[in-house]
Amino acid sequence: MPSRLFVLDEWLFHHLRGEAGLERQQEAIRILLEIERRCDRIAWKPSTPWASKAYQLMKSIDQEVRKASKLLHSLLRDLNKAVIPSSASPVERSESLPQDDRYLLELYESARADLLVTTDQELHDRIKRLFPHVKVEMLSNFVGSYLAGQHRE
Repeated sequence: MPSRLFVLDEWLFHHLRGEAGLERQQEAIRILLEIERRCDRIAWKPSTPWASKAYQLMKSIDQEVRKASKLLHSLLRDLNKAVIPSSASPVERSESLPQDDRYLLELYESARADLLVTTDQELHDRIKRLFPHVKVEMLSNFVGSYLAGQHRE
């Protein structure tokens, strides 16, 4: 099966830090392990809010968070598991998205990602309405099928 390239919204860090509870923390770790197991990849870009939050994970004193951070960073450093697009040009009409979220759409476009996974219903709905070519899915819909090995489009 061909690999898939994901843009994972910032929910990932809140979940890995345990802010959404132990179940969500374990779920986020399972998603990363599944990405590692499969030929799937994560799109990311240095000097973005996403990258800053990824690096902040390393500073945690919580052992579970540190283990999760090591897993995430091993994926981000692996050229077979991470994609860092060389440039991100502004996306037409991206000003219709909240300023803090525009970089996610630009990352999706510049990396030629297959799916943007978010927990932000408003962002999801705006992207669906304004950028119908972008495949965006709520985490709640994505997680069950992905972890069950059924998420292939």
